[in-house]
Amino acid sequence: MHELGIARDILDIALAEAGKHGSRRITRVDLEVGVLRGVVPENLAFLFGHVATGTIAEGAHLAIEEQPARLACEACGPTEARGFTIACPGCGNPAVKFEGGDALRILSIDVDDPLPEREGE
Repeated sequence: MHELGIARDILDIALAEAGKHGSRRITRVDLEVGVLRGVVPENLAFLFGHVATGTIAEGAHLAIEEQPARLACEACGPTEARGFTIACPGCGNPAVKFEGGDALRILSIDVDDPLPEREGE
């Protein structure tokens, strides 16, 4: 279940970014995941919620946008696949070149207002 490691990495990045800005709560993380990563979005969202327990990200919504695989088929030309594939979804030709669908990136992190600065700091 590689989603657990991904969930931990997302949390670590979100916590670090929130810390840089003095935020007291993370409310949402928007993520783009390519279908070629083999990530099950429901599993990732569940595990993110689990690893975020007890942190400022507890209860944060993990919004996952799936990126389709972009393929260049020798027979059909450019096409997209919404799931993991090793052949062209249009004609079944195995001679395809992958040009996308392997993304794994945080698009945005929503946080509450930063903590108020104390006088003298």
